[in-house]
Amino acid sequence: MIKDVLITVKGEQSIQGENDSTQLTTYGRFGLRDGKYFISYEEGQIEGSGNVKTKININSPDLVVLNRSGDIESRMEIAKGERKSCLYSTTVGNIYIDVYGEKISVNLNENGGKIKLQYGIFSGLNVISQNKVEITVKEV
Repeated sequence: MIKDVLITVKGEQSIQGENDSTQLTTYGRFGLRDGKYFISYEEGQIEGSGNVKTKININSPDLVVLNRSGDIESRMEIAKGERKSCLYSTTVGNIYIDVYGEKISVNLNENGGKIKLQYGIFSGLNVISQNKVEITVKEV
């Protein structure tokens, strides 16, 4: 069961007291693979993102994995209550970051649904950003 879907990604980011928000609505794919939901889409529409493909795997209600490939390469594991390390590669260089999953809400079924993520990104002991992401998936 893999479907064409309409995906809306709303993001809020706070960096040193400065807040920013973004929203992307695009077409993508959604389905079940090995009993786990996945969402995939291209980010080429976002200004400055270049050629980036994103795949989100919902491994469990407490673990969501965001894989990005293309001009940006990363694999971020957002695990509720855990701090996970990852390499974030861009066209200007690489950075090692830690991601701490604060809240995860997964409400998906075969017709789509919604995921909400709240997490912090750290470099060592320093907070880089606090993030909230809401992803909505609807059948086309």
